[in-house]
Amino acid sequence: ISQLYQSISFDRGDRPRLDMLRHIFLPEGVLINNKGDDPLIFSVDRFIDVVEERVRQGALEEFEEREVWSRTEHFGRIAQRFSTYEARFNRKDPKPSSFGINSIQLIKLGSAWMIVSIIWNDETGEMRIPGKYLPEHKSH
Repeated sequence: ISQLYQSISFDRGDRPRLDMLRHIFLPEGVLINNKGDDPLIFSVDRFIDVVEERVRQGALEEFEEREVWSRTEHFGRIAQRFSTYEARFNRKDPKPSSFGINSIQLIKLGSAWMIVSIIWNDETGEMRIPGKYLPEHKSH
């Protein structure tokens, strides 16, 4: 999971390490942004293409997403992680630009855990993250 967040976070003047995603995802893996009325569904390669294009165009100059709370449940060779995140488009901003939850599904292949899918939803004014998914004493 730490590699997931490292792969998409990068400083101004650098580039995200998106090739890492190919190593932690199954080749058939999907990333789903479910914050709007219609989900945006990406293959790993398509997600990488979209982010790289935004970086090339200068629409995305830096980004940080980090996990602030998580719960992982597993049975045998399957796992589900609820990962509450905060994201910043300027890493120096004291206040995150968004909060949300990543629902991450994994399977164990040999000795490695691989991501099958990530579904995320940003918090909105009408839809707040329940306290049970936030670190103790954290408010936003």
